[in-house]
Amino acid sequence: MPSYTLVYFNGRGLAEVARLMFAASGTEYQDKRITKEDWAEFKSKTPTGQLPILKIDDSDVIFQSSAIYRYLARELGFYGSNNLEAAGIDGICECWRDVLEAVFKFMREEDSELKEKLKTVAVTKIIPGLLTLLQARLEVNNEGKGFFVGDKLSLADIVSYHCLSAVCNRFPGLTDQFPVLQAFVDRVGNIPEIKSWVETRPQTEF
Repeated sequence: MPSYTLVYFNGRGLAEVARLMFAASGTEYQDKRITKEDWAEFKSKTPTGQLPILKIDDSDVIFQSSAIYRYLARELGFYGSNNLEAAGIDGICECWRDVLEAVFKFMREEDSELKEKLKTVAVTKIIPGLLTLLQARLEVNNEGKGFFVGDKLSLADIVSYHCLSAVCNRFPGLTDQFPVLQAFVDRVGNIPEIKSWVETRPQTEF
């Protein structure tokens, strides 16, 4: 088993999916968190001037969060049982990218009036529309009582759990009309390894 070092800021953000995969698989790794004070010096040591990065055996470096997720999913057994399942997993993950883009768009907007308009569109149209699609996809597989793809935990479930948890925290009540998704979050969150990580991970702002 190679040695892994996951490098990110002191937050969940774009590194938490990788941390959840490490936790769910029981894989040891170094969780290196860069402070704001150290970032200016460390930035030049990264391939793209961005985080997260994943170091493997202190030699190879993988950059870009999606590349890290897919690499770890393959290595740790979260990428389905065949290429068709892998494609289904990718599809679910791409749906969540659309949700996150809508959220980041209004969060980054500096004009207060436009920010509020973008938030309204995201909360009343974009996010509910995508949650409707995702709940329907979940219900296709074992009536929504299991996983998004196949019969075991995959990257699609871990990404969905992480993103749904974030949506629930930031927009209370938004998932009330999606009981199948709510039950899914509870089910994945009660997997012992994931529950243990969530209960003991550092408490951060993002």
